[in-house]
Amino acid sequence: MAMATQHRIIGCIPARYASSRLPGKPLVEIAGKPMILHVAEKASRASTLSGVAVLTDDQRIYDAVNDAGYRAVMTSENCASGTDRIAEFMQQSDAGIFVNIQGDEITLNPEHIDQLVNTFIEQNNPQMGTLAHWSADRNVLAAPSNVKVVTSISGNALYFSRSMIPVTQLGEIPEKGLIHIGIYIYTRETLSRLMQLEQTPLEKTEKLEQLRALENDIAINVTTLKDYSGLAVDTPDDLEKARKLFK
Repeated sequence: MAMATQHRIIGCIPARYASSRLPGKPLVEIAGKPMILHVAEKASRASTLSGVAVLTDDQRIYDAVNDAGYRAVMTSENCASGTDRIAEFMQQSDAGIFVNIQGDEITLNPEHIDQLVNTFIEQNNPQMGTLAHWSADRNVLAAPSNVKVVTSISGNALYFSRSMIPVTQLGEIPEKGLIHIGIYIYTRETLSRLMQLEQTPLEKTEKLEQLRALENDIAINVTTLKDYSGLAVDTPDDLEKARKLFK
């Protein structure tokens, strides 16, 4: 392997209580327990992770996670994003690699985390990585809430967009597109560098934090999953879908 596997790899689940579309989102109950515990439980099953920590600024989330036997870490209320929260946690961790796991990925598959980590550590001098999956659903491809990505032949991201990319010469949606999954992996060095960078023009336009990395020549390798059928809970409708699914 190109990267020494003795690096400790920590799965980080940023979780904040405030949510404009679904207040108290991490603690909403699904199948008898808070959503954040479903995610922590699944992440803990990933064999490549040395440990999992839920990072929060809310005592209610901290207590729920801690009482269930998982690791919870209090972070500052001033963290503007999940990446900021992980960067703060990094200061008290000796890990060399951090995996940013979304706290609303209720159907998270531990094997997908392992696939992301294994692909990452097999690269020469990896910086950052993420996941994606193919979709042929035209509604999914057209929706701005579903971020699309295009990659180089070697698998590095060329661009992420809320618009459909690529399109045909006539501007039509192709038969399929690559949909981004918001789970990231970074080396300690890459995360430190990201925190020193200002917001970039494309990031501000698309409201996509990962574009800051691309605009500053940080390579993001994309691991493409073949069997993805995830559900992120972001709205009351998503919550009802999740509850029906877990029944």
